[in-house]
Formats: sequence, structure tokens, C-alpha cells
Amino acid sequence: MNAASAGWHGGRRMGIANRHTQKRAITSVCPADLDAIGLRLQRRFCAQQEGSIVTIQVDDAGWGDPIGGVFIGMFRVETNEYLVREIEVSYFQPPAFVQKTFLTRGLEIALEGLRCLNVPKDEPIEVCRGIVLDGVREGLTRRGYKVTPTKIEGRLQELVEASLVEALGNRGIPNLPSVSGKDRFFRQLEWVQKDLPGRERFAKTGWKNWSTTLRHWHPRWRQKDSEPIAPPVIIKLGGSVITDKTRPSTPRLDTIELLVREIASVKSQPIIVVHGGGSFGHFLAQQYELPRGGRSTIKKLGVTETVSEMTKLGQLVLAAFHRASCPAIPIRSSSVILALAGRISHMDLEALRVYLRQGFIPILSGDVVADTVTGFTIVSGDQIVMYLARQLHASKVIFATDVDGLYTDDPKRNPAARHIPLLTPATMNQVLGEGSVGEAANAADVTQGMRGKLTEIFKGLPENCEAIICDLRKPETLTRLIAGKNVPCTRLRLTAGD
Repeated sequence: MNAASAGWHGGRRMGIANRHTQKRAITSVCPADLDAIGLRLQRRFCAQQEGSIVTIQVDDAGWGDPIGGVFIGMFRVETNEYLVREIEVSYFQPPAFVQKTFLTRGLEIALEGLRCLNVPKDEPIEVCRGIVLDGVREGLTRRGYKVTPTKIEGRLQELVEASLVEALGNRGIPNLPSVSGKDRFFRQLEWVQKDLPGRERFAKTGWKNWSTTLRHWHPRWRQKDSEPIAPPVIIKLGGSVITDKTRPSTPRLDTIELLVREIASVKSQPIIVVHGGGSFGHFLAQQYELPRGGRSTIKKLGVTETVSEMTKLGQLVLAAFHRASCPAIPIRSSSVILALAGRISHMDLEALRVYLRQGFIPILSGDVVADTVTGFTIVSGDQIVMYLARQLHASKVIFATDVDGLYTDDPKRNPAARHIPLLTPATMNQVLGEGSVGEAANAADVTQGMRGKLTEIFKGLPENCEAIICDLRKPETLTRLIAGKNVPCTRLRLTAGD
């Protein structure tokens, strides 16, 4: 049986040879290539005479491409013999895709290829671990072939990807990248959207997200995904503001509602919200001494309990955004942050950036996070705020409190307390001796309270970013701040002249 009778196609500029007779069936080979092919066949003949065992590789291309079927390529490593054939796109459309008939079809193609190449059962076969080849690996193993699941790289991967790209080019999608990825994926979607009624039949419509998302895709989505993010405003909701820090796990629901309503009123600026743990996190963190990390089971259970309570507070904040008809999305700090000796060493921001571009308000919080030195630690909301401010070039960082900024004393207890409109690193030590923002006395706090807050701000404040402490519960305060208007607040700047 030769390649043509089996329905296979020889790769461009490649030779296909009979294992025993050395008769060649050559497809798409330029005359200039014949000598090179002859040398390859001669090398294979010599290897067989010496008793060497050659290897077959099987790989696929197209599983993650929305248009066309999936190509299966077979490659004899020592001789450069290459065969390729397509699992037709109909196998990736309803109802066949749900029934996974592509697995059976893939095995049929592989068996045809083995017959075409006259592969004996003692010849090693390396098969890619991809899902579409599950049936090939299982079926060949049952038939007694020597199959090894592996990751296919190198020449075969290049060949089968090139075969896919060539087929898509013949379909009318030219100049696609030879490597799968975002660009190739979106260019195929653009192509099908130009004539959806006429071209959808070439798509993998069996995918779950085809009917819900991909068939409605528009090129402007891709443009939005590649656009730079406008400098966001980062808002910190203080734990002492949204919870009663004198009583464990006690939220101030009315305050949360007021703050969220004010944030939801802003439509002109990307916003990130970070909230403190307040009485949901600090009591437990203090009880189990979580900032120090540890390895004991008791401490690990303390981590579980603390994260559980922080999740409850986060759900209350998220529910308030939903009631305000404001799209928000929680991003679990413990899932995206890695610390080194109590300081953030890495934060995965890719998902956050995507959500910002789509108009969501990401919500993070101070939390327990993994620490490469201590095992785990507490990272405060203030540390997260300043890290984000540096990484995302924030325009403003706003700390929402229940008073109009810093005072020379607690204004709730001392009506004569003087408001401090501006604070710099040079004046911070003087103010810390007498200043307050109305936090409850003796409240549980494992993140150093106001001293820790101000130190964190000045340590991480970017040059072109202003930090503001104010009462956001008052209507239009946030809108006025973003518009550059004066509101009662304390502005934190690196120098008094800024």
C-alpha cells in the first residue's frame, strides 16, 4: 500500500519510502531534492543492516484552533519519512464532538499510517500526550505496539503545524503564524466572523464556548485586550471602617453599602478595590500568630480559619457591588501573591489586567499568603495597595476612613483636634506622635495600625502618584477627588512642593 492509496499526504519536500523494497512514493518533491532524499533512504538502509531500531513519532496540530479539523502527523525519526492526515472538522461539531468520535477516527488514521509505513510491532512509537490522541495511545497499546506517551518537539511538531497552516491558508486564511497562540486563534475568528453564515460550517462548533462566546466574537474585543490600561485609581477600604474591630467578625453593613455606592458612581476611571481584614482577620491572625508563619498543624488550621473568615467579609463586599449594579470580581490574594519574609515578592497580575480592560472592578484584600521563608505570612491590604500602585502606575491611591483624614488627635473624642491637610516623610514622625484617623483604641491589628499604614505608603508611593486619606461615605467625594477638586482630606506626598 502506498501513501496515495491510504489517503495520506506526503509532507512538502519529504520522501515516503517502503520499508523493505525501498520503492519511493514522493509527493511534492522538487527535482533538486531527489539526491537529498536518496541520502536519507541510504542512511536508513545502512542503519537497518546494522540492526538498529528506528522510531515512529505521532503528533497533532489544530486541537486549539477554532477553524478546521485536527491534523495527525507521523514521522520516522531516522529517515525523515513524514505522513499527515486530517481528522475532519465534522468530528468537532455536534453531535460527534460530545460523543468523542474523534478518538476512534484518530486511531483509524494512525493504523492507516502504520500500514503505509510498514511499521512492525517492535518498532518504538512515541505518541504526543494531547487529548485528541488518547484513542491512538490506548488503541495501539491494545494491539501490541510499543507505545510511549511523551511530549513531541522538534521536526515533527514543525511539520504538522505547517500542514495545518497550509490547509487553513488554502481555506482562505493566509499567512497564519506557524506556532499556535493568541494571534493565530483570533485571526481565525476574524475570518469566520466576516461571513458567519457561510463559514461557520468550517468551525469547531462542538466547543462549549462556541455558541455562547466565540460565534459572537468581535474584533474590537481583541483590540481592547491589547490596549494599555489607563492608570487606575486604587481604593483601600480600611478594616476599621467596614468592620467593628472591637468585636470578632462584625461587619458594618451600612458603611459598606455607602462606600460601594460611592465607588459605583464613578464611570470614567478604572478602579481597583482593596479592603482590610478588620475584625474578620486580625483577631484570628493575632491568636495564631500568623505573621510569623510556622509549620505546626495548629497554625495551619489557623490559616484555614482566617481565610474562611476573610472570604465571608469579601462576599459581603462583593454582594454590595452587585446590589449597586456595578461589575466587580474578587481576586483571592492568597492565590496570586507570593511573599518573601513577609514582603510581596511576586503577584500574578495578568487576570487583573484583563478584568480591568473589560470594565470590572477587581477586589482584593489583606490575607494569608504563601511565604518562601516562613511558609506563610500575613500581607496587609496597605502593602498590596502600594505594590499595585507601582506595578500599574496608579494615578491616585485613596484610603477610605470614617473621618476626613489625619488629625492631631482623635476628632471623635477631641473636638479641638486640628486637621492635617498635607503630610510628607519629613513631617511624618512628628505627626505620628499625636495623629489619629479615628481608629478604635486597643483594637486588634497585626499590621501595625496607622504607623504601619503611613510607613507602607511612603515606602512604596510612586513619584507621580498621590495618596489621599478621606471619608468616602460622603456623596460625590470620590467623584470630586478624581476630577481634581478640593475635598476635606489629607494628601500624602513625597515632598511638600509636589
